[in-house]
Amino acid sequence: MSQLPLRICYCINRDEMRRKLSGLRLFFCSTFLQARFSRPMRRPRLAPPGRIPASEEPSVPKNAKRGELGEVAFLHKATSLGFDVSLPYGYIHRYDFLVDNGTNIWRVQVKTGALMVYGLYRVGIHRRTHHRPQAYTASEIDFVAVYILPEDTWYILPVREVVERTLLMFRPKGYPRRDIYAHYREAWHLLREPDGLVFG
Repeated sequence: MSQLPLRICYCINRDEMRRKLSGLRLFFCSTFLQARFSRPMRRPRLAPPGRIPASEEPSVPKNAKRGELGEVAFLHKATSLGFDVSLPYGYIHRYDFLVDNGTNIWRVQVKTGALMVYGLYRVGIHRRTHHRPQAYTASEIDFVAVYILPEDTWYILPVREVVERTLLMFRPKGYPRRDIYAHYREAWHLLREPDGLVFG
């Protein structure tokens, strides 16, 4: 090495230094990563007393998803029964679908219920204005289609049943008392009537 010119020695030493420094960098980097990401996993948090762990909760979705499921279910059910179903353009309308029965076009608002209160399904039948519930009017919709999600049951209600009301309670199947909305359960034929009603 002593016989080599000084410049070549300097280059060789510099290259060796670079290799050593890059080795040190790799060592410190791997040591940092190991310390940062190889910590023991924390024990999963237990649910507070009285709460059901998320893995065991029933698969009924939250309100937003529940409403979307109801709308998709309505679209599937109505088209399978032969109705022509259209979505209105924009978000200014009070109804979710236009249902064409070949003679009339009905404005239908879809509501989905899964919450039980005192053994009955509680379903909000309203829109919100300034964060306050407002009942639908006959000038806004023609029908409300209520989907009871846990029972896969539909109620087809003419607007006259919901005017000036923001909340309805529906009986589950097998409920001992009389169901006041029983004649609207699966009453898809109302959407085929020329005026939405059945006489006689």
